[in-house]
Amino acid sequence: MVLTAILSLGLVLCILPLLVLSQSSCVTPARAAGQCIRYQECPFVQKIIGIYGRNIPRRIHNQITQMECKSTTNTREFHLCCPNEATPQSNQESQRKVVRSEGGNLNRYDQRGLQLLDRVSNCGNKGNPKVSGGKTAKPGDFPWVALLKYKINDQRPFLCGGSLISERHILTAAHCIVDQPEVIAVRLGEHDLDTEEDCHYLGGINRVCLPPYEEYGIEKIHVHPNYVHGEISFDVAIIKLDRVVKEKSHIKPVCLPIDRRSQELAYDQSFFVAGWGGTEKATVASKLQQALITRKNLDECRQYYNKGEVNDNHICATGTGIKHTCQGDSGGPVFFKHQFKNTYRVVQYGVVSFGGKLCGRNNNQPGIFASVIDMLPWITQNLQ
Repeated sequence: MVLTAILSLGLVLCILPLLVLSQSSCVTPARAAGQCIRYQECPFVQKIIGIYGRNIPRRIHNQITQMECKSTTNTREFHLCCPNEATPQSNQESQRKVVRSEGGNLNRYDQRGLQLLDRVSNCGNKGNPKVSGGKTAKPGDFPWVALLKYKINDQRPFLCGGSLISERHILTAAHCIVDQPEVIAVRLGEHDLDTEEDCHYLGGINRVCLPPYEEYGIEKIHVHPNYVHGEISFDVAIIKLDRVVKEKSHIKPVCLPIDRRSQELAYDQSFFVAGWGGTEKATVASKLQQALITRKNLDECRQYYNKGEVNDNHICATGTGIKHTCQGDSGGPVFFKHQFKNTYRVVQYGVVSFGGKLCGRNNNQPGIFASVIDMLPWITQNLQ
């Protein structure tokens, strides 16, 4: 197809603004008003290329192909019916918010980003997980765990998780953003999806209820520039919320390993994961679940996953008799209580990235987690 060749060329070369050779009104396949112009001049296409790079999903590629139109003055180049900017389009709003971060030196720490994380003085100051397996968490135990809300027609529009790492930023997985429905909000302070009020009993007598959950809009999303859709490396993204999150008893940030002490990990370190993903019965949990996993040698994960993909920016881990990284936990935090500065705080070391369909059942298949320590320089560069 001529479009494939043209797009490939456009991805290799820097796409510069060009003069419009021909322009006429047209109607897109979605029956929206547009202009028949060269693909290089269409902001809609440029944004898609900026997000996906060389890896435009086939579904979106086919949609672009269907937008082809015939120019009356230039028949040599591929033209498409580019939707007018004022015309509502499927996923168009999310494309404006999602940016593929610049390349550059991804191993360089940004001092402003480090200072921002360092100022989160009350991070990780909650929760004291002691379980040895998987079970329902207590309300308010993990106030940094977030839910990503998607623009889908479903009673449960939450497909991924994340973690609050500052007063404006959520850390999640890139595959929760790329080639997914639009993320329209982030929910914080949630525990039981089936109830409006989250309560529990202290000592079996006193009924204590958490404040209501809160939802925040999206200002911007950064996807790691080296992430390739369908692969498991560099699977991290940062969501900037539309306003500042005010700390409450059930909403607090988790610490990131920004100091030397917090980066000193045992070879067989154990971590906790938390989320609302699938359970051992292949259902989706309504209450926040927690489980314990233990780090393994990367070679153990290479037995299950492509050897060329499992590398040093991963954590390979598994648990005994638990269902640890089921669908729906993606993007959620991997954490435990460790030395942080001059005290002990809950520190996040991984992002739930990839697990097998067996989801820890029977053969105890390990899961793949993006390493926060390895991704920390990039994270500090994208907290603006």
